Amino acid sequence: MGDDARTNPDQAAVVAGQDFAEKVKDIRIPPLPAAAARLIAEINRTDPDMERLVQVISSSPETAAKVIQTINSSIFSLRNPVISVRHAAALLGLRHLRPIALSFAMVGAVPRPPEDVFHHEAFWSDSLIRAMFSRSFATRACPGDKEVAFTASLLADLALPVLLLVRPRSYAPVVKRWNGSGHRLSQIERQIYGWDHAQAGAYILGTWGLPRELTRLVELHTQDPEELEQRQLADGVVLPISVAALAPSVLQNDEQRGQGFVRAAMRYFGMTPREMVDQVGLIRSGFEEVCSVFEIRHRVATAMLDQLVVAASLEDEVGGE
Repeated sequence: MGDDARTNPDQAAVVAGQDFAEKVKDIRIPPLPAAAARLIAEINRTDPDMERLVQVISSSPETAAKVIQTINSSIFSLRNPVISVRHAAALLGLRHLRPIALSFAMVGAVPRPPEDVFHHEAFWSDSLIRAMFSRSFATRACPGDKEVAFTASLLADLALPVLLLVRPRSYAPVVKRWNGSGHRLSQIERQIYGWDHAQAGAYILGTWGLPRELTRLVELHTQDPEELEQRQLADGVVLPISVAALAPSVLQNDEQRGQGFVRAAMRYFGMTPREMVDQVGLIRSGFEEVCSVFEIRHRVATAMLDQLVVAASLEDEVGGE
C-alpha cells in the first residue's frame, strides 16, 4: 500500500478496535471468499513478491479480468493496452498493482442484500464514481498514493450492504430515513447509534485482515475536510478520499450537495471551474468503460454527473462576473 499516506493514529479517531467491537458484538461479519483471503494474505506478507502476487491474482479469473479491464480503461490512460496480470505488474509495479487487485477482490466479497432494501447498481455506481474522483484528486495532491485513494474510496461504504444483510430490521429504516433527507447518512447514524458506517466499515475490514492503513482511511472518509484540517490530517491521502465522499448519490440528485462538492474540489485541489468540468467528463468516460465490471448500466449515473457539470459551469459564470 502507499508508503506516503499520512494518517496519524494518535490524532485519528480510531474507533475500529476493542471499544467499537464491544458496541457491535452482535454483528456477525460474513467470511471472505477464499480468493480474497489468499490475496490479503499475500499483500500482508513482510516480503512482498511480484511473481507470487501475479500468481494469486491470476488464480481468480474474475479478479484478473476486472483488473485488466480497469487498467485498460481511460482511468489509467496507458499508451498500449495490457494483455495479462503479469503485463500489468510490469507496467505499474508492485506498489500500484496491490491496491487495484485488492479493490476488485473485495468487490466480490461484499454481500448483496435483497433488492427491496438495497439498490445494487446505485451502490456500486456511487462507490466507483467516488473512487475515480478520489484517485483524480490524489493525483494532484499525493500522486504516490492515488491507487490507495481509489481502493479506500471504492470500499469506503461496504458496511452498508453488510449491515443491511445482518441487521435488516434495525438498519434498513435508517437507510430509508436517509433517502431524500438531504443529510449525510453518517450524520443520521451518529444520532441513532453513536457511530457511523465508516467506523463499521473499518471494523469489518480489520476483521477481514486488510492492512491497517486502509482501515484508517475508510474510518476517516466521512469526516468533513474542515474537520481534517482542524485535526491536522488534511495533508495526506485522506483529504482526496474525504472530498470525494462529498459527491452526491446517483439516487439523490441533490443540487446543493453537488455544488458543495464542486466547490470543495476546487478549493482543496486548486481546480478552476473549467478544469472541474473537464474532470467530470473524464470520470464519466472512465465510468462508462468499466460498468460491466460492476454489473451496472452507465445511465444510472448520467443525471448526477450532468448535474456536477452544471454546478461547475455556474461557478465559472460567477467567477467571470
